Amino acid sequence: MNCDCGRQGNLMGTFVASKKYIEKLIEDKIEVYFGEVLGKHSEIYGSIDADEITLVTDNPDTVKSFEDLDLSSGYNPLDYTAINVEEDEVDLSVFEIIEKRLLS
Repeated sequence: MNCDCGRQGNLMGTFVASKKYIEKLIEDKIEVYFGEVLGKHSEIYGSIDADEITLVTDNPDTVKSFEDLDLSSGYNPLDYTAINVEEDEVDLSVFEIIEKRLLS
């Protein structure tokens, strides 16, 4: 992930996620609230666009090695909260919101 936050900087992250979860994040335009991750008063939030996410690989062996070696770094939007969700989803992480929507 590489999100341009204007003059405040970029949010970058390399992580493992299910393709359907990322597709749902983008499709539903879930606004991720990252907080003040780029400095005091930065208040970084917004939806993630398709061009801000790059699939590096979906090779199962590579993904397993990546996970086994704990190579994730930076920001994973699925780990944060959202700000434009239904009332009954307010206290859930973005991952939990997407999981709930996929099961509905």
